[in-house]
This record gives sequence, C-alpha cells and structure tokens, in this order.
Amino acid sequence: MDELLSKTLNELTEEEWKQVQQFKNKKKPSINFSKATYDHCVRPDGLALNLDYINVKAPSLHIPDDFKTVSPSLWLSEALKKIDQVWVLDNEKACRLVIDAILTEVLLKNTDAALHRLWGFCKVKNDWEGTGFGYTGDVDYMLGYSKFQYVGTMDSSILVVQAKQEWPDSSIAQVLCEAGCLLKKRLAAGKNTPVFAALTNGLLFRFFAIDVDAIVYASPIVVLNVGDDGTYNSSASLSEILRWFNWFITSANSISSSEDFSVEDSLTQLRNCFGTKNRKKIKIQE
Repeated sequence: MDELLSKTLNELTEEEWKQVQQFKNKKKPSINFSKATYDHCVRPDGLALNLDYINVKAPSLHIPDDFKTVSPSLWLSEALKKIDQVWVLDNEKACRLVIDAILTEVLLKNTDAALHRLWGFCKVKNDWEGTGFGYTGDVDYMLGYSKFQYVGTMDSSILVVQAKQEWPDSSIAQVLCEAGCLLKKRLAAGKNTPVFAALTNGLLFRFFAIDVDAIVYASPIVVLNVGDDGTYNSSASLSEILRWFNWFITSANSISSSEDFSVEDSLTQLRNCFGTKNRKKIKIQE
C-alpha cells in the first residue's frame, strides 16, 4: 500500500485508485476529545504524547524572569467586576463569560496591523488520525494568524484554549489531545515548532506546551483573584494569567521568523523554559 500511496493520481490504474480510496476510507477507532483519557493521549498508534512532566506538584514550564509584567486594561478590570456582580458562575457556559473577556484582551493586545492578524476562533473542528487511532471533536477556542477570518489548515494556529467546569483530571486529557492534534497538523505542514494550550474553568488556569518530540510541559495552577483593594486593577493573578498568554504569543512569533538564525536562537530560549528551572532541556535536532 505504501507504494500505491506514493504514486500520483495519473500514475494509478483504475483498480489501484479503488484500493487507495478503500484504504483512505477505512474507519479507524477514535475517541471524542471530551471523553479522552491519559491512555488515549499516550497511545503509540495515536498522538503518543509523553506525560512525564505534567505533575501539578512539580511544574515543568515557566516564563522567563525577564518577560515583562502585563497589567490588565481598565476595560478588562471593569468587565470582570460587572460579570461578578450579575452572573452566577456555577457552570461552564457562565464561566465562559470570564474566559471570553480575558481572551478578548489578549487578542487586542497582540494584534499587529502590519502582520497577518491574530484572530480568535470558537468551536474549531480539530479531527486527526494516527496510524491506528483517531481523535475527533471541537476545540472551544483556537488562536492563530490569518489574512482572513478563516482558520484554514491550522498551520498558522498557535494556541488551544479549553473551557471546562470539571477540574482537573478529565479536562487535562481533553486539552492535551486537542493541542496534540494541532501539533500533528502543524508538523505535517512543515511547522516544526512547539504548540501551546491553556485549560481553565474561569477561576483556575493552567498552561501547557507540547514540543515536536511530543513531550508535554505544564505550568503551576494560577487562581484568578481580585487584588488587595478588592478590584481586578491590582490583581497579581490576573496580571500573571495575561503574562502567560502574552508569553505564548510572543514565543510563537519569535519562532516563526523568516530568519533561520533567529528561529534557532528563539527555539533554544523557549526550550530553556521547558523542564524545571534547574534542568535545562537539551536542544532538539530538527
């Protein structure tokens, strides 16, 4: 079959074409993202993710100390205050009000009119199949660059965000499968760089990176709280959440440069943030 798949359409006989179509249409076992478990994440005939570094008690992903602090805008602070005043945030749909406001702030702060615009997409179909197992379903939020309001092949998408009221175990497997599928699609398009993900229920936030070798790195949990003065203007946790999102986007931009030397240097700097602060990650040979 490998020989047939390597042929162009014009090189195939009618019978060979039928064999190729039957092979491509053959249904593989699959799992919906919402039902994924850690076993599905690590399947060797699927995403084959390495989950050795996702222990919440031993964070393996950190922001560089010199990455600038991000202060929330007055608009975001007021929006979150008003949401708290009038909404009962006891289910996933309600909690998305908080997530929507934060992601809107992130998108507005990271849009450069001179470049392809950073867009936020909701309910993005993200199916992918490995050699023997597949993954299906929609991603709650996906951020990526595009000239148009179209997610396209996802090779320019950089960040998956999953809203999940249940916390944490069932939801972690879900977001990692979603991000893993994005990674596989980017790799297939020649984009040999890590992808990023965030999991949140509107109160708790955790951030992930998956490198091209399928190793997953995870941040500590950040809890969204108001500041000492009772407002979001002075909230250190909100500032930290925005800082994580901004670092992901800044990193994605730096490793997408057209200058090879700049990309190599940026990848090395990014991978120095993978693993504990005392264990630097060895550079991956592309």
